[in-house]
Amino acid sequence: MRRLLIALVVLVAILVAGDFVAKAYAANQLKDRARAAVHGATTSDGSITSFPFLGRLLLFGRVQEVQVSVGPVVAGRVTFSSIAVDLHDVQVDRNKLIRERTVRLTGLGSGTVTAVLTDAEISRLAGVPVTFTPGRVNVTVHGVSVSGAVQVENGILVLGGAASPVRVRIPRAPLFACDATSAVVEQGKVEASCTIHDIPPELVRRVSATA
Repeated sequence: MRRLLIALVVLVAILVAGDFVAKAYAANQLKDRARAAVHGATTSDGSITSFPFLGRLLLFGRVQEVQVSVGPVVAGRVTFSSIAVDLHDVQVDRNKLIRERTVRLTGLGSGTVTAVLTDAEISRLAGVPVTFTPGRVNVTVHGVSVSGAVQVENGILVLGGAASPVRVRIPRAPLFACDATSAVVEQGKVEASCTIHDIPPELVRRVSATA
């Protein structure tokens, strides 16, 4: 009986370790794919939340969550410090992953993309000093400082008071193929987000296991 228990423990440990390795492999492939798709990017990260990863994949062809981020990302004259993709209820081609060791995302239940802009970058784009603090923005125009909230209108950041707001358009970019619909202001930065219903093309592109 004792030998049987030891064998079961060893088997479970092997399965858990294999599941972890497979999940990390898939996440790293997505991370590398995103970085390769963004010219000039120096950092990238990727993670998959799903347990057991292989079990859920084999049974349902889905994982619970996929997160990928890359930065910096340049779009025209705008430089985002980072862009992050958060996908939920993600469909994965299990045959491609198992037989060819290639991650192919085929669909999702819901998703959000968040692009980060620093106050230094916004100041450069707006041509006036802009400072972000949690939940607020301070804009200085002609020596007069105005504090207010940040709003998003049709992909445009509206900064400062209603009397003379400063407007900065947020362009579409790799991984960020949508118009921003909301913004969260943190210390020194603003995080502009939008909802997506399709896998970003940069994450769909196939990457072989030997790439």
